[in-house]
Amino acid sequence: MSFNFAYLSGGKLYLKLGRATVQAIASEFGQAAQQRGFELQRRNGWKQKNLSPNFLPNGKSGNVQQQESRVETSAMSLSVAVQGVCPTGADRLLYTLEAGDIGGIFTLERFGPIEHHQKTKEKRLFHSADLKFDRLDFHPDYQLIACATIGKDGTANIATMPVNAVQLEQVTEGDSIDLAPKWIPGFRRAIVFQSAGISRDSTGQIVEQRHSTIEQLDLDRQEVITLASDPKYDLLSPQMSADGTLYYIRRPYRPLRQPMPLSQLLQEVILSPARLLRAICEWLNLFARSHTGKSLLPLPQLHRSKIQQMFLGRLVDVGTQIARNRRFGDADSPALVPRSWELIEQYPHREPKTIGRGVLAFDVGASGQLIYSNGSAVYGVLPGGVVQRLVVDRPIDQVAILDRDNHLN
Repeated sequence: MSFNFAYLSGGKLYLKLGRATVQAIASEFGQAAQQRGFELQRRNGWKQKNLSPNFLPNGKSGNVQQQESRVETSAMSLSVAVQGVCPTGADRLLYTLEAGDIGGIFTLERFGPIEHHQKTKEKRLFHSADLKFDRLDFHPDYQLIACATIGKDGTANIATMPVNAVQLEQVTEGDSIDLAPKWIPGFRRAIVFQSAGISRDSTGQIVEQRHSTIEQLDLDRQEVITLASDPKYDLLSPQMSADGTLYYIRRPYRPLRQPMPLSQLLQEVILSPARLLRAICEWLNLFARSHTGKSLLPLPQLHRSKIQQMFLGRLVDVGTQIARNRRFGDADSPALVPRSWELIEQYPHREPKTIGRGVLAFDVGASGQLIYSNGSAVYGVLPGGVVQRLVVDRPIDQVAILDRDNHLN
């Protein structure tokens, strides 16, 4: 059995169609935005190139080639990242893109295996400098897009938009973070999504975020109900199958402002005099080096820095998780997130059931096919529960099945 799917890795979009090799998809809009930034930097580059040596730091003369290289690096470092992807048909995708301060929704048409030499076509449906867009989903019967919009104040809301009209309508509001909308299979307009309330201080800064719950929004009835909630956990990336089975990622809830354990508080008190003494020694060392060129203290040893990445709104020490998870599953593709991040299957009126650990992303097809990612690889679940590794890459933070009947019947 082969799987057709898309995945996101490092803000880039990739396709895996059956047994064909992985195909990277580059956004024409994103490339054009980077090129415009490059040209703008080059036009303004004369301000640096024409500086005389006397005006450069320490009287050093500037190297024109080095300056041009810095201009090009600065321009090409414009952040361009795909944030969400979903299919709308056998050869058509929707995805959200961030290009600097601009957020947009795009379609990609006529994609296929590389050996077929099909030329893809990108079309911009909507873009804004005031909003950015996260994950999205498509309803084929109503030709409606549901997406998460990210405001500059830190809130996130669910919005819908006809695929053939530039008309974005916010369907949730308030001081909350509403993300990952998915249409519920059927002919009514209903969505499941994750939601977390936030609180602010007197200056308007976010100081706390509550645990994420799973909500159902019925657009026809204008009704929101909570499907799943547990104060001990964040419930993320929900999907519902045609029979009402709910799938989601469950991870331990961690508040933004965590009280310091008593043991750590005592340790801080005990170490305070030593840290003060070290600060004085380092100041004296700096004074000696500036006047004599010699150091009073031995040179510090370089330590390997932590590898940290943001996954589902939480900073994860990837290096630590890789070391811990190598003994579980494939040693060359260990989970990038803790094993306490579980993939949950919950049948109607039944208790939640864990069907995967160390899961960062997943997708469920209309006929019951399931793929998931642990951040290092994509796995497909075959009939009978047999797991097959499909792709190895890092980091993989979203997957989407591309079969025509993927989401809705």
